[in-house]
Amino acid sequence: MSYAITDTGWRAIGEGWELAEGETYTEEIPKWLLMVAEEQRIETAARITLGSLMTEADNVIQPLQDDYDVGDITEVNLAKWKAWKRYRSALIKTPDRAGWPLDPDWPAIIP
Repeated sequence: MSYAITDTGWRAIGEGWELAEGETYTEEIPKWLLMVAEEQRIETAARITLGSLMTEADNVIQPLQDDYDVGDITEVNLAKWKAWKRYRSALIKTPDRAGWPLDPDWPAIIP
C-alpha cells in the first residue's frame, strides 16, 4: 500500500493518484507520524473526558446557582455550590497543569 503523508497525517493512495500540495509519497507510514497520531488521539480522549466532567459539574451547579441568585439557597446547598464551583474551576485549569494530556491531574470528584 502507498501513502500520501503530511506533517500531521496520512491517507492511503492508489497507483497514479495525485498528491495534494504539501503531501509526500511513501510506501510506509513513518514512526514519527504514527506517534503524532497517537498524541492527537490521547489529546482528543482527554478533552472528551474534560468536557464530560465539565458538563456534569455544570448540571449540578446551575440549579444551585439559580437558588443563590434568587436568595433561596440553604447553608447546605451554599457549601455544595461552592465546592462544585471550586471543582469546576480546577477542571478548567487541568490542561495547564503538568501531565496533560498523557496523565492529567484530574481534581478529586465531589462526593
